[in-house]
Amino acid sequence: MSDMSDLREMVLDRPGCVVHYRRREAQHGRWVVFLHGAGMDGHMFDAQLAALPSDVGAVCWDARGHGQSKLNDEFRYPDMCEDLHALISTLGPNAVTLVGQSMGGNLAQSYLDRHPDRVARLVLIDCTDNHGPLTLREKLALRCTKAVLSVCPWNALVRQSARVCGRSAATVDYAESCLRQVGKRRFIEIMGFWADCLAPDPAYRLSVPTLALVGEQDRSGNIRKAMQRLTDRNAETILVTLLNAAHNSNMDDPAAANEALIDFLQQ
Repeated sequence: MSDMSDLREMVLDRPGCVVHYRRREAQHGRWVVFLHGAGMDGHMFDAQLAALPSDVGAVCWDARGHGQSKLNDEFRYPDMCEDLHALISTLGPNAVTLVGQSMGGNLAQSYLDRHPDRVARLVLIDCTDNHGPLTLREKLALRCTKAVLSVCPWNALVRQSARVCGRSAATVDYAESCLRQVGKRRFIEIMGFWADCLAPDPAYRLSVPTLALVGEQDRSGNIRKAMQRLTDRNAETILVTLLNAAHNSNMDDPAAANEALIDFLQQ
């Protein structure tokens, strides 16, 4: 385990944005890259970073438009995908394990599609299935997302979203603080990422071993249903339900999340 004192603050110059991230060098070429959810930042993985074996390399970023990675232009999902590739390209030739929560899990799936040779494993936390089926109701809900967010009072939206993120007071407070820092205009931009990451394909199968973590109390969209369908469709996927945890389940139940993550990495 690590006390995180060996994580260095670093930056990566990207078009329209300087991406901030924390990095610990890999001793044997094994890297784990953490990708946070929409509106959050890399600190949502602090408990997981502390639990990683000290010889495993770690990278945890603030995606463009989040945390310390201030964005000068409009947020675009394809740009974030390119940021991730630029970051992973600095880690050497070995394939990496991607750990993504919510939007970060969708990003991990997109990256696997684009660069399958660079991904060894996936850990998907409380995210939907990029290639899974969508009901008519789900399609309508996604199309209305931006419009609904636009008319919702910001303070009410922040409080409601934070309560969806967590059951523990610490998780709720963290989520609310992150969302207020991002701001309403940027948050609405970010939430348009659905249009770029979802591509239903009943024949699609994940090409790498995958661990899926989902909060038992996750009430965000179709997450729990989608993660069960993803597990049923992909033979090399393990589904672990974290009890008494909501959408940011790795924060609500870090002990169980860490146990599942470390066991998966050691297999």
